[in-house]
Amino acid sequence: MSDMISRLSITSILLASLTMFGCSDGGDSGVAAPLYSGSSTPAAITSANAEAMGRGATEGVNEAVNMTAAGEGIPFAVDISSSNDALAQKVRDIALQVLDSSISLNLPVAAVLTADDLNAGSSGAYFCGGSVTVPDNIDQSGALNFSMTFNSLCFDDGITSLIMSGTMIFAETPSMISITFTNFSVNIDGMQESFSGVFSCDTTLSNCTISTDFVAADGSVYRITDVVIVDTFPGHDVSATFYHHDLGRVTITTDIAITYGGGCGIFPNGGMITITGAGGSWMSVTFNSDCTFTIQGSDGGSSFGPTDLAWL
Repeated sequence: MSDMISRLSITSILLASLTMFGCSDGGDSGVAAPLYSGSSTPAAITSANAEAMGRGATEGVNEAVNMTAAGEGIPFAVDISSSNDALAQKVRDIALQVLDSSISLNLPVAAVLTADDLNAGSSGAYFCGGSVTVPDNIDQSGALNFSMTFNSLCFDDGITSLIMSGTMIFAETPSMISITFTNFSVNIDGMQESFSGVFSCDTTLSNCTISTDFVAADGSVYRITDVVIVDTFPGHDVSATFYHHDLGRVTITTDIAITYGGGCGIFPNGGMITITGAGGSWMSVTFNSDCTFTIQGSDGGSSFGPTDLAWL
């Protein structure tokens, strides 16, 4: 079993999912992940709601960029940059390797890999408690359809200490594979991060998209789905479907690559997005180097803007 476990790339497995999905800080292991309960109907953009939509959609863009910025620090996840599908392949490979280990345990219902089991197959004693539970009756020659549960699995490499809890669900069809994180939580040196989200790829393990719910600056939970990011150094091209809690659903595309820096903190300092709503309505948001943004567009009949606004 140790030989199987040693193939799990232990460190990369566990430094997981900390910024990939919308997070909520503080609390204990029972903190619930954000769950969107707002409008899902197509939103009509108007001069009256354009500022709210522009601010919310920009937070969605920030969330999407943070996903890709997590990059190779995400183990059971995927770098959603369309130019790099290596981590998507790794996810599937890790799942198969974990299943190899679980089958070797020959348990009647489920395989439980304890911290001791994992330490036995690693180069150091990084695991400090808890376990991972996976099924033992998976046909590895067929599609991956199973769940994997982290049971307060503790990991400490001397630099980062974390405890992981929650469920990951793998689902594979002839055309796609997806991984769902269900009320997943990570306690990092006493700070709690909780999230739920889904990522999916086609069977070539490319063309990957991510969906997640996240808490916005106004305290509302928003949703962003079908996220695709192309890194165009030093910027990012983002496309996504965004759900504003009060206003509803719109699509986001990038006209000019989005950049960050220049003292603008979490807000972009360059680039432009277009937000498309119902009834022929649309708006653009231009991110300015002085850390302001400009909105303009149409409600489908009448134009509005341009209007310059400050983030704070």
